[in-house]
Amino acid sequence: MIDLPIPQPTSDPDTPIPAAAECGEPLVPLSDLSDKIRVHPYYYHQGYTAAMQDCYLRQGAALLLKQAAEQLPDGYTLIVLDGWRPYELQMALYEQFKQSMIAQGWPDDETLAKELTRYVALPSIHPQRPSPHITGGAVDVTIAGPDGWLEMGTAFDDFSPLAATRYYELLPDHQLGERERRIRANRRWLYHLLRSVGFVNYAEEWWHFDYGNHHWAQETGAAPIYRAVLSIES
Repeated sequence: MIDLPIPQPTSDPDTPIPAAAECGEPLVPLSDLSDKIRVHPYYYHQGYTAAMQDCYLRQGAALLLKQAAEQLPDGYTLIVLDGWRPYELQMALYEQFKQSMIAQGWPDDETLAKELTRYVALPSIHPQRPSPHITGGAVDVTIAGPDGWLEMGTAFDDFSPLAATRYYELLPDHQLGERERRIRANRRWLYHLLRSVGFVNYAEEWWHFDYGNHHWAQETGAAPIYRAVLSIES
């Protein structure tokens, strides 16, 4: 693997953005999009009632994901863990994580809310600030090789500092063994692969990438094109 540059994701929730001008792209399933893409709908396998057996993205975002996957060498594929989420699923995830933090001793106040939204977006269908996954423009993804999923340092949905995209970049060089350098290289590969086709990365989660929604707009300076989608048919 070539030595790629250090990832530079920027996630500033205070960056002003214009309201989305909905482009009207449909949601499309990803399971039959490309031989280089496999879906593993994480929340469906976890038993969430609102989760689906396939993963979906807006058509434009899906085609960009296909472009990224087709850059992978033989024997490697993109693994999609989640894409568009129904509002009910976003609410269930938010409430579950909130209750788990309260059980850990967090007070149910603004401090909890601020920490919570670092990892699980507040369920919202507001035109100017919809939850990223509800727009169909957010995707959670990793890479698999001939020997299985590449090591990325944490599991998916690991809500800890280790999940930050640049966590291993910021460690002192003397703390990096062979495993840590491999993880760092794998994260760089995923980051630059998705960035090369137009996605942006959420800095707190190495697996989360956005296109067309307000997270993408905050980083690129472009106007968002995706609002909330309430159902696959809408």
